[in-house]
Amino acid sequence: TMSHFHDEQNVKIISDICRHAPERALFMGDWLGRYSYEWQDLWHYPQDQECFMDYRISYIYPEEIRDRADVAIFPLRLITRDKIMHIIDESARESGAEIKPLAFFDRSILIGRHTDTGDYNKNCPKLRTQVNSLFEGYVRTDLESLLVDYVPLQDFGYLNNFFEMFFMSCNTLIQYTISLLSEYDSETENMPTVPDVLPYYPEPLKEAMHSMRRLIEGAAWLKWGDVRANVIEPHLGYSLRKLEMDMQPGTGMGHSLVGIFEIRK
Repeated sequence: TMSHFHDEQNVKIISDICRHAPERALFMGDWLGRYSYEWQDLWHYPQDQECFMDYRISYIYPEEIRDRADVAIFPLRLITRDKIMHIIDESARESGAEIKPLAFFDRSILIGRHTDTGDYNKNCPKLRTQVNSLFEGYVRTDLESLLVDYVPLQDFGYLNNFFEMFFMSCNTLIQYTISLLSEYDSETENMPTVPDVLPYYPEPLKEAMHSMRRLIEGAAWLKWGDVRANVIEPHLGYSLRKLEMDMQPGTGMGHSLVGIFEIRK
């Protein structure tokens, strides 16, 4: 990650990349997101200063020994898209190259590594383990364990608005899936009642809900294997990932903030 470096070091690195690049090239950089829910405790850091966190590699230890383990700690830069663009603009001036941003996206809003540790947000649910469970063959996940009760932080209205909408969408899809599974009758291949997909839901959520209903109606009748564990739960995992991809603003809301740039000389 580029978050190992101070901003001026990032400028030097990217400027050197531009100097060594051919006439046209692509550059992709990955930084830690400034406003991930994983480290909500750090949101208060002054915005006019470079924000470095003491990043703990505590997630490599089992939870029962984590408190007494000799955990490696090192500083990592937390950053927003605006700050990255300042670095990119400085790099362009230093190198004389044109650097055009093509895309930004927030990566791992749901399952950043520290969602399971709570090192920087005691309210963060342990989602990484539970979401990974959706992809385990012949393992049925307790779907209610995926529900998130988002705890807002005062004075961060625009961040709270995003996370409340995002987690509401995830919760709605999960609860919808639970309802469909409980209502589906594999003998008659019918669902007596189906929860409504409300018109004011975000479009990515409505699409995911319709997709889940079609899948359960089309596959849940299978008797061999475990269609819930091997087909429906992985699809729920992919649907949650799609919600993350479609709803993220690309400004620093995830574990990582990725930028893709075109270099022209």
